Parts: sequence; C-alpha cells; structure tokens
Amino acid sequence: MICPKCGKELPEDAKFCLECGTPLESKESELENNEVEEVVQGVVIDEPETQEVTEDEIEAKDEIENNSESLDEPNEEKIVQEEAEEKEDEEVHSNKIWYYVSNNQSIGPFSVEEMEELIENKTIYGNTYVWKSGLKDWIYLKNSDLAIYLQKEEANKKTETTSEDASWFYVNSSNQQMGPFTEEEMVQFIKEGIITANTYVWKSGMLDWIHCKESTLFSRPSGDGGFNNFANGNTNKIFIETRSIPVCIVLSLVTCGIYNLYWIYRLAKDTNTLNAAQQKPVGQDAGMVVLLYIVTCGLYGIYFYWKVGKLVKQLQFENGYYVEDNSLVMMLLCIFGLGLISNCILQSTLNDIQRYA
Repeated sequence: MICPKCGKELPEDAKFCLECGTPLESKESELENNEVEEVVQGVVIDEPETQEVTEDEIEAKDEIENNSESLDEPNEEKIVQEEAEEKEDEEVHSNKIWYYVSNNQSIGPFSVEEMEELIENKTIYGNTYVWKSGLKDWIYLKNSDLAIYLQKEEANKKTETTSEDASWFYVNSSNQQMGPFTEEEMVQFIKEGIITANTYVWKSGMLDWIHCKESTLFSRPSGDGGFNNFANGNTNKIFIETRSIPVCIVLSLVTCGIYNLYWIYRLAKDTNTLNAAQQKPVGQDAGMVVLLYIVTCGLYGIYFYWKVGKLVKQLQFENGYYVEDNSLVMMLLCIFGLGLISNCILQSTLNDIQRYA
C-alpha cells in the first residue's frame, strides 16, 4: 500500500502512514467505494429511462397547474365580488344618518329608505322626534325632510279609502250604467241635476236597482248636498198633505164617487200650491175644477188631467228631483172611464214630491 500523500510504501494492513500520519483506507472501503461508483454509473446509465418517466410526470404536473389556475380564476372573481359588497356595505352604512326617539331613547342610525319603511309600517309618525347630522336639535318628523313620505302615505291611504267607498252606480238617461262613485260624488251629481229622484241607483249589498229617492242618498241632511223640501229660491217650506191611495180608492167606491170629487179638489189645490210657491203659472181654481167636472158630467176631467200633468211636470227642485210627464197617460185613462186610476197616478206624484222634493 502506498501513502497517497507522501508516496511511502506501507504494509497492507496499515491504517495510518508511518511517515506523515495520513489516514489510509482499507481494501474493504475501496471495494465499497467501487460498488458505490458502479451503482452511480448504473443510475447514470439508466438516466434516459428516468427522463421518460419524468416527462410524463411533467405533463401531469402541467395539467395540475392548469387546473389550479382555472380554479384560481373564480376565486379572484369571488374576491372582487366580496370587495364590491364590502364597498357597498360601507356606502349603505354612510347613508344611515337618521335617528328617531322611541320611549325617550334614541334609535338608529337608519337610511332614508329604512325611515320610509318605518313610516309605512306606522312605527314612526309625524309627531315623532327625528335627527340627523347637521341639525341643531331634534325636530318633529313632519317638519323634516322626511315629511314627503308622510304625504305619500296619506295619499295612499286616501286612495285606498276612496277605492273602498266607491261602490255606487247609477243609470243615466241613455240607459247606461255609470260608476263606481263615492257617496259624496253621487250627492254632487244630485246637486248638478245629473241624478234625479227617479234615477235608478245601486250599491254593493243591494239586491236590486232602486230609485234614488228610495235610497239612503235621500236621507242626507239638507245643506250637505241632500234632498230637502225647498223650492227654487224660496225660503218657505211647501207643505202638501200626503194621502194613502188605497184608502182614497175605497172611500171613492164606498161613497159612490162623492169622495172622488173631494179627491179631485185636493189634487188641483195641491198642484196650484206647488206652482205658486215656485212662482210658476197655476191652473184652474180647485173649486171651479170640481164644478166644471160635475156640470160636464166628467168630460172636463179629460182636460183637467192633461193640464194638471203639465203643471206638475214644470215643477223644478234644487235637489234635482225630477217629475215625469204623465199628462197624456192620465188623459187617455179618463177617456176610457178610468179617471180613478188617473187620480192614483197624480196622487203618487204629489206624495213623492212631499217626501223627497
């Protein structure tokens, strides 16, 4: 064995150089080193195969990286979305500037939209104290910028109420159904003469159409658009007696027509009273009507019923009560000997005037 440092020959089993003291490797160590070198060479020789496997691994790694990049993209979008939401939350929070007082405690802050919801939900009212930055002191809500939402709420409430109350209908002169209207609107139509006492009306809950004079509209107090007993421009009430038509018929038949003469007298007198109150032309004196009726054996009745029908028709009332023209019908009935029915028609008209006009 030769020392690798000083070159001195040494025994085979020497572990150190006797000249310079350099540690020496035994043969076993050399063999081990040789084996390691061979293994390393073997690995080097097998390098191409290892490279092929590595290329496959590289391709798989590239795919994984591509997938990871595709997975990272939504995450980036999510981050951007979260940032936008945080920014929006900050803006919303910056808009929450209103406070209100409840049970002597300040509650808030709220945005304008939230305060509007509180108004709609009846949580706060016009007399609720409110405050926001810039105000010197607490003020009533009705005196603040939020008052516009109170007005909006009142307008909505009025619209709902109007919609619920608009339940009246009427039939116009062209036989067309009009409506729905509120009771106040119907009364205004009565004032303007659009609806008369004989106009058919109907509202929710009624079984059938009825004359306006038979409805609750006629029970409204005078001065509030209701019907009253005043003639045009006349401040004196007109009093005419209402009579039971069946009783008058029975009395006329029982007395063999004597009561019928008295009935005619009263009809003529009441008609003249109504026309005189409105300063309109009056008919023949009631006593003269009865006299002429007797003298002509009833023939004068033909003219009387036609004339009295026209006199009643010319009556006008400030509440819009309308009187139909029955003059021709009553005259024809008298011609055919049915004057008693003519009396019934005229009496019914006068009764309605007394009750409703």
